[in-house]
Amino acid sequence: MVAPIKTNRTIVLGAGASRGASYLTGPRFPSVLDNDFFDLLSQLPSGKHDSAVKDVLNWKLSLPTDSQNSLERAFYLLQTRAYLSEKFTSKKETHPTDDLVVSRFAKCVTALLRYAHRTDTCKFHQEIFRQLGAGDAILSFNYDLVAERALRYRAEPLGVSFNWLYGLDAKPALFEFPRLLRLHGSSNWRLGDDDQIRVRTRKWSELDISPRYRGDQGAGTVFPIFLPFWDKHIEREPWLKIWKAAYLCLKSSDELIVWGYSLPPTDIKARQLFGLAMNGRPFRLCVIDPAPETQKRWRALFPMAEYSQAICVQDFLKDPPKWWR
Repeated sequence: MVAPIKTNRTIVLGAGASRGASYLTGPRFPSVLDNDFFDLLSQLPSGKHDSAVKDVLNWKLSLPTDSQNSLERAFYLLQTRAYLSEKFTSKKETHPTDDLVVSRFAKCVTALLRYAHRTDTCKFHQEIFRQLGAGDAILSFNYDLVAERALRYRAEPLGVSFNWLYGLDAKPALFEFPRLLRLHGSSNWRLGDDDQIRVRTRKWSELDISPRYRGDQGAGTVFPIFLPFWDKHIEREPWLKIWKAAYLCLKSSDELIVWGYSLPPTDIKARQLFGLAMNGRPFRLCVIDPAPETQKRWRALFPMAEYSQAICVQDFLKDPPKWWR
């Protein structure tokens, strides 16, 4: 009897995947999305992040009205303004510095994630990840720890280390387990003095102690996360290693699940990553997203793919494509 050919699978996670976590129902505080970032920020209970929230909400009011309801637009304008003001004005003039804008937004984002996700585990992520093994990958554009908590039930008994999981340790796997490559960074990371990524969580059991979102500590660019900069310097270390690993995973993938990642036109380098790795060849693609524009963008990027779609993750799990079962 001929053994079945191993197919490599990659799952792409965007903000919609975290927003759709199984525990975020009813009155629970939702995970942050671009267009409701400031609304959620104004509802955040008081805490250590109060000064950062106050600054960001005040800065927002100085922006044109059409940019006040989008995290991406607001951050881009405020960060650019701060950067250029440092170049153009004298030190005697008082303007928020570039580092201050970045650190304040980073603290606000991680505070929102901490309040939304706490230490809960998403059953939907667990169910999808159950289908992944050696050679497979999860590419996440999120900063949260939703994926880690969903992987724990399998990773901890196998002795999977966080360094290996994140692709920071290039050793080949001795177990049937996927990599988790965080292309925009993680709240579970910090930068060492050598500008290399260090993992905050050393043991899986530490995920029980606290939500582990540490945006209340540090300043400026010590946060190893890509806020919505329009030009993300992925060609620099420590990011290049992670993005190259993602490229190799995509290049060998036969099946791609995209959950909640809208492929925004402004994320040019991400679009090029997918295009360079997968365009021009047939593969199986399923996009889980309710937005017609998101579906159109993925269809247009990969016209040769065997395409299927689902409005939400519940529909996908109830009736997945035949090739996923």
